[in-house]
Amino acid sequence: MQPTVTALVPCFNAAEFISRTLDSLAAQTWPKMEILIGDDCSSDDTVHIVSEFAQGRDTVRLVRRDQNMGWLRNSNDLMAQAKGELMFFAFHDDIVAPDYVEKLVEALRGNPQAVLSYSDMLLTEVDGGRWVLTLDGLSGLRSSLARGFLMAREHNAWVPNRGLFRAWVFHRIGGIKPNQQGEVSADWVWLLHMSLLGEFVRVPEVLCYKFMKKGSLSKQWGAFDSVQQKAVRRAMIAAIRESPLGALQKVILISYLRGASTLMPAGVKSIAKRVLHLRPHVSDPYVDEKLP
Repeated sequence: MQPTVTALVPCFNAAEFISRTLDSLAAQTWPKMEILIGDDCSSDDTVHIVSEFAQGRDTVRLVRRDQNMGWLRNSNDLMAQAKGELMFFAFHDDIVAPDYVEKLVEALRGNPQAVLSYSDMLLTEVDGGRWVLTLDGLSGLRSSLARGFLMAREHNAWVPNRGLFRAWVFHRIGGIKPNQQGEVSADWVWLLHMSLLGEFVRVPEVLCYKFMKKGSLSKQWGAFDSVQQKAVRRAMIAAIRESPLGALQKVILISYLRGASTLMPAGVKSIAKRVLHLRPHVSDPYVDEKLP
């Protein structure tokens, strides 16, 4: 059984870097790959570069937008068009190791309850500093409520957002949704919702490499202010309500997000406390290691 894997490549003015991203996808050892590229009306040489890459490759599809859609709508449309049973985001400033897909597929095969597998990531900052980003506490965590607590507390969604996920997750959630402040941290809410549907599995090695640039979307967003925080929190509450969690689990998690723990009944607070201490490292799931 070899599922088809779709690499989703939403891009905009990516000429500076996208060739390296595409080359890393073409070098994958997994035999059944589809590369689906969505160009969002780039004004540089992105379309020329991508078109040359696609020429002669039956497994590559280029979707050219008639008008700029933004990364969120561009990404959702790519997921809707994907033919693979599994898919992952290959952002135009990322590179993945040749065995990236193969190892993440095997991780999902090893855990039928998992909806997403991911690896560690090496982040290269604008100033040249390098950091290894690891998300350990979430991997293999069976309690959907515990996963919800972790994802609600951690806004650094970079690591699992590069992960390989099952296509039915997109159809179940309905895609990445904007909040009242637009696209900011919409991927964080998307991953929270996904974590409530099934387990996440970590492959404990660096297989993904992100290169931050001054024009990167996360740099353009700037500081995460209180208005944006409230908008994201409201979007998370909506995602929890749409999830398959039980009624009591929803009350616990939504109360936590609202900061209303003092208003919880004693029994509910006791449950929440036990959930948060299911594993010794749950309180600090991310590990950032700066390289020399």
